[in-house]
Amino acid sequence: MIRFFFKLIFHYYLLTRDLFFSSLTIGIYRKTWRFWGLPILSKYKESTIEIGENFVACSLARRNSIGVNQKVIIKTVAKNAEIVIGDNVGISGATISSSLSIYIGDNTMIGSGVLITDSDAHSIHPELRKESKYASSKPIVIENNVFIGARSIILKGVTIGNGSVIGAGSVVTRDIPPMTIAAGNPARIISSISDIKKYRDIL
Repeated sequence: MIRFFFKLIFHYYLLTRDLFFSSLTIGIYRKTWRFWGLPILSKYKESTIEIGENFVACSLARRNSIGVNQKVIIKTVAKNAEIVIGDNVGISGATISSSLSIYIGDNTMIGSGVLITDSDAHSIHPELRKESKYASSKPIVIENNVFIGARSIILKGVTIGNGSVIGAGSVVTRDIPPMTIAAGNPARIISSISDIKKYRDIL
């Protein structure tokens, strides 16, 4: 009974903590969100961060089977930038940084150490690198049901199609069609995701 009582208190403490934290940093909070360790949420002036229902952000190593090396970071870094995250999305120790537009669809899983950025951050030309306005940016679209493996990097201008899998450690520099497995640096299509029976039979 005492143990249940303390669990209940801790549960409501986390809800209260997350409510105040999210409201102060990005101005929104949904009671279906779960933060395992507080993430870093940062919204640039006149930018937008929208997150759907049942969002999970894991910033604690003990809550992830391969650990996490950093907190979840979700930030807009320029005026009018936007990040839109759908329903039932889980993120572990990853960075999502937008200076233009990043869309992440429903039921997407983003593994530990992933980096998603829609900007080069600096100009390619050395004489222009000190001025961020010369950095190239292009929107990123990650459709529904995508699984992005640990330590992968998703670069500007990329669309990842519905149901696709990005292998761990990949660098995605071009569009990935729906229902495919892509891996490598740069990421290339390895195979299609075929009949569900093939994957069910693994068990």
